[in-house]
Amino acid sequence: MSSGNDSLPMTPTPALLPPASLSFTGRYRLTVRHMFLGVAFALLLLTVVVPNSLAVPTAAIMGLAFLLALPGLRIGPGFRMLLALYGCTVIVTLIYMAVGGMHDAPLVALAQVAAIYILSPLLWTIIAEGLLRQLGTDRLIDWLALLSLLCAVSVALFFYLYLRHGAAAVSFFFEGANVNLNEGFAGATMHVYGSLIFLCGGFFSSPELIRNRLVRLSLLAMLLVCALTSGRTALILAVPLGWFLGLLLSSRTTGRPKKSPIFRIIHYVLPMLIAVITALALLQAYTQINLSTVLDAVTTKLASGGGSARVQMGHSLYAGILANDGLGSGHGVGVDFISDTVHPWRYELVWLATLYRVGIFGTLIYALPFLLYIVAVLRLAYARCLPPRHKFMFCGFVCAFLGTNTNPYIEAFVFQWMYVIPLVALSIEYPMALRKRKG
Repeated sequence: MSSGNDSLPMTPTPALLPPASLSFTGRYRLTVRHMFLGVAFALLLLTVVVPNSLAVPTAAIMGLAFLLALPGLRIGPGFRMLLALYGCTVIVTLIYMAVGGMHDAPLVALAQVAAIYILSPLLWTIIAEGLLRQLGTDRLIDWLALLSLLCAVSVALFFYLYLRHGAAAVSFFFEGANVNLNEGFAGATMHVYGSLIFLCGGFFSSPELIRNRLVRLSLLAMLLVCALTSGRTALILAVPLGWFLGLLLSSRTTGRPKKSPIFRIIHYVLPMLIAVITALALLQAYTQINLSTVLDAVTTKLASGGGSARVQMGHSLYAGILANDGLGSGHGVGVDFISDTVHPWRYELVWLATLYRVGIFGTLIYALPFLLYIVAVLRLAYARCLPPRHKFMFCGFVCAFLGTNTNPYIEAFVFQWMYVIPLVALSIEYPMALRKRKG
């Protein structure tokens, strides 16, 4: 029997219906969605955990993820603005590819510029839009936490195999791999350290996003061990920088506990302190790495401007900028200093090299999406409307962006997710946040 106030049965939405009850179109969309999420996870696994190890399969999976993302593409106002900014960078790239061609830039260099500056950012932008819309930023951060654990495992496996079986055993991770464990210092050649710059900056800024406390502390300790044993200044600095930015923005985020400033400081200091103690205990027990030796190496490198090679590179690029009056010499063109004999037009000082290639105006166009992103995040923080997920993305992005001054990560398609995903995530939500704020 039914009561007198029973209403008519609610028509189930497609999301609640079992697959057999869906129409053909609904089943097709659901299948494409599941395929896209599976392919997107495989893409992140390859680009985050083992970047550059399987370049051709990674490119193929990236193309497949792009095609699967297209049917569900939604272009909102914020995302439309991001695409417009991308279009401006494409115009700059095409103009300075022509300039480079007039200055005898090799065809292989121009082809790589087209792939890295035009094709790859577009693919990552469309893939990121589909991933963030279908999965959500919070769930994506859960994926990144899992991938961070796998990154730490890959670093431990690299050291174990290299020390037991030599460089040939880790050629999958890095051709011509090397490990330096002399006089209390540790360093290794691994591409995954590029990914860890973003991940360390993000998770040390927002450890509260990892809900399980044991997993949270374990992950922070593992990330810190990876940083200290990397020998990479940018990665080591990402830990305190990410933590400091997170502490600075903690009182400006939404959903924060209404506690005293002292409580909030402890909330951020305690996980960092436990991670440091755990990491140092592990290093003391299983290695001969000395923390003071590592920190001395970092400060020495910073004081020397990144080393003699980067100082010479910087001088040559400055001379090139002055020679072309800040107008740009074109893509695919290099200066006297050669950093990479195979690709002599590439330089580790990315933004200085960009200024040499495309001039002051072109560099501003390239940097504009990032500058607008930073301004948008700071506006949300000023209004105390910054969600923790965007605090994570912002701090990871800042660390990765600063890392471009030590390595051309942004010019590698496997690392461009670090620079694209934060921008796309905010472009999807930012107009909505502004509307809520005005309302």
